[in-house]
Amino acid sequence: MIWWVVSGDRVDRTGQIIGGRFRIDALIGKGSMADVYRALDATTNEFVALKILRTSLDGDPAARQRFTREAEVQARLRHRNVASLLATGVTEQTEPYLAMELLRGKTLRGVIKREGQLEPRRAASYTWQALQGLAAVHAAGVLHRDLKPANIMLEPSVGPTDRVVLIDFGFASVEGSAKLTQQGAIVGSLSYIAPERLRGEEIDQRSDLYAIGIILYELLTGELPFDAANDLDLVDQHLSAPPPPLGPQFPPAFAALIERALAKHQEDRFPDALAMAAALEAAAVELGQS
Repeated sequence: MIWWVVSGDRVDRTGQIIGGRFRIDALIGKGSMADVYRALDATTNEFVALKILRTSLDGDPAARQRFTREAEVQARLRHRNVASLLATGVTEQTEPYLAMELLRGKTLRGVIKREGQLEPRRAASYTWQALQGLAAVHAAGVLHRDLKPANIMLEPSVGPTDRVVLIDFGFASVEGSAKLTQQGAIVGSLSYIAPERLRGEEIDQRSDLYAIGIILYELLTGELPFDAANDLDLVDQHLSAPPPPLGPQFPPAFAALIERALAKHQEDRFPDALAMAAALEAAAVELGQS
């Protein structure tokens, strides 16, 4: 029998076998809802990321329901730009878990912090890949609702740029499923939330595109388009302020793309992720002409 030590909400699970298949090797991450471990999959002899609902939330029905929703969402998604779900189950202590593709790269947030603004072609490549993954997410009837640089991984890949991988579907919603968020509550990072969400209106895939527009602006300039000392002012900027201009060093097509992606109303944005990706491709062509 394998024993582990619980101290508050810290659990040493080293050596524990989950689901008769995954032997835990090390704790590699801690989130608000779950701990993430590196674990060896006995069926493939490869390491995976094992996400287990935090011990303090195991008895919380709402937390378990949201964790279950994340598993439902991930099971729908199969795309090279979206983290792969490998297995789901519960531990011997009835804690739900997800076994995911183990990503060994870095987050886009870490890259921005380290490098600031990125070279435009590289920024365009990362954003284009994110849009390909997002198109697959939306085609599965899912809205991510928490797109931000911290939820985008860059995996080393053969070729000139890293593979972009969308992660963390803990706040995702599924078309036709019951809502888990209370009326009036807002989930996600305020810096990337679309105006309609702040207005309490119905959202659709164009709300995710707004977040991608924010991310692209941040990659190109090293700064957020909307930033304030307090949440109230930040909300007001999302609702009414235009994004600051990109600057003359960028082709006009980039400025037009940002303006459309960050339109205050959904109907003024790109209709879907692939349309935005096509516009980004066209804008990138202008980089070679400038």
